[in-house]
Amino acid sequence: MFDHPDQTRALALITPEAVRDTLVEMVDICSPTGREAALAEYIVARLQKSGIRSYLQEVSPGRPNAIGVLSGTGRGSNLLFTGHMDTSSDGDEDYLPGEGFKPKAIVRDGWIWGLGANNMKSGLASAMVAMEALAKAGVKLEGDVLYGGVVGETEKCQVEEFRSEAQSGYGIGTRFMVTHGVTADYGVLCEPTTLQVSTANMGVTWFRITVAGTMSHSAWSNRPVVVNAINEMHVLQSMLFDWAKQYSASHEYMGERPNVTFAAIRGGLPWRVSRNPWECSLYLDVRTIPGTTTDDLKRSLRPVLRAFAQARKCEEPILDAYVSDPPTDIGETPLISQVVMAAHRHVVGSDSKFIIRRPGADAVHLSSYNVPTLCYGPGGRSHPDMKGSQMHAVGEHVNIDDLYTAAKVYLATAFAVCGKVRD
Repeated sequence: MFDHPDQTRALALITPEAVRDTLVEMVDICSPTGREAALAEYIVARLQKSGIRSYLQEVSPGRPNAIGVLSGTGRGSNLLFTGHMDTSSDGDEDYLPGEGFKPKAIVRDGWIWGLGANNMKSGLASAMVAMEALAKAGVKLEGDVLYGGVVGETEKCQVEEFRSEAQSGYGIGTRFMVTHGVTADYGVLCEPTTLQVSTANMGVTWFRITVAGTMSHSAWSNRPVVVNAINEMHVLQSMLFDWAKQYSASHEYMGERPNVTFAAIRGGLPWRVSRNPWECSLYLDVRTIPGTTTDDLKRSLRPVLRAFAQARKCEEPILDAYVSDPPTDIGETPLISQVVMAAHRHVVGSDSKFIIRRPGADAVHLSSYNVPTLCYGPGGRSHPDMKGSQMHAVGEHVNIDDLYTAAKVYLATAFAVCGKVRD
């Protein structure tokens, strides 16, 4: 599988220094959701410099995907390496101190710190170096190798008054890319997986549940006829907490259980607390496993809302789903699953394992459009000094050796998928 005559020559062009320097340059380009253009331009210029045909694909004004195509003979299978350019935060939030939250790369003791270093400029950098190695070595494969840097993947959603491009995420770039001609026979999404092969991904539904209260001046909120919506939500939240525990306990997939997060709550007017809160909304993030749909969740939640309404002698709370990102699993048997596992074994010397990722990922959108896609990437491993702390709490970082390994696995995957004439 990995005996192509040009593979050794291309492999020699992949070095730890190449992936390190590429990621440093990417991290230093600030690219929060809605402002990905500068990074897209950098990617296109880099690919063009290597002789790879590349272009900007505008998703919305000022927000382009970065597309690269290394053409083969047209007789083989085509492979897409892809990942998102937008970062989880902007880099200037006062509640995110520390070098791992800033768009300025710091290299120290074999690690790179900085915003996007982990999620997911790490995978974008490794895939770019692998693709450039193919081009610089003059390799002519049978199939096309494509590169897609996309906008707007991060788990953000336009809702209520939050309607700017900064909240426009959840796969808009990938959906645009795959519905506007950038397709392949197989895809590798270079998301952080700690160099494990992720054939499955949890989905998520975001719910808003709203209870009603009474409009009243706060001076008379002690009257029996006045209903405080925040107090009512406190009662409902307790009931929903019990539902969440039962939901998690009754669902499992590949050793992982989905969870429910009570992620936000809004009620009343903080600038006018002389008014009784007449409405209160609770916002839930519900992770889902393959086989569970948004409508399954609605049917599961409605009895809780009806029981609340009956106990409180009020109207049933309003249930709205405003994000529905389905789970996916392409399985272990498709060619891309077997090839990436074999490529990992070829480079590392041992097997990975097949896993399900918990955060959202664009693999579901590609797979839905007949591009079976798995996740495999260098990010996700925490620095040993973090002592179990989550990366979201301490700041993004990635190990340079992992970047190097991923680039070699990507190269081997490209040769295996695209190096032969397709039957």
